Amino acid sequence: MKKTIICAVCILCLCGGLFCVHLVAQPEKPAPVSLLDPKISDQSERELLELKVVSHRKLVDNIAAYAQAGDPRGRASQLTEVHAGLYTAEIELYRHTGERDKLLAAMQSKVDVLREKLRAVMVGYELNTVPLDVVGTTEIQLLDALLEQKRVRAATNTQ
Repeated sequence: MKKTIICAVCILCLCGGLFCVHLVAQPEKPAPVSLLDPKISDQSERELLELKVVSHRKLVDNIAAYAQAGDPRGRASQLTEVHAGLYTAEIELYRHTGERDKLLAAMQSKVDVLREKLRAVMVGYELNTVPLDVVGTTEIQLLDALLEQKRVRAATNTQ
């Protein structure tokens, strides 16, 4: 009986010790960087681009949550606009890192979301709720995205 109790206590102590070693060996998560911190300028360009993408994703999530809740701050046009901003930030990051597949995917996503925005703007224009200059601006945004995509594909194919 005593041997069983001593064996059980030893096993529990061993498991507890291994668990403590496991916790101590975990890498520490770096503290989130505040944009108001003067040391932000010490971050690498890649880290700053990654922060920019994270900020855009948070914005997209917030606007999407407003849209799901039926809040006017979550208008479809605003949601497509922040998605386009996210894809622009991703394009900038993937250009910097040289990740061609992700770059092309982000470019295609940007083109797709701008097409959806143009469709929505055209419907609004036909209903006289969207002015003509918004239609023109959206068309130009889409054309810029298409041209950028075409140039990157051409540069990728020549390399």
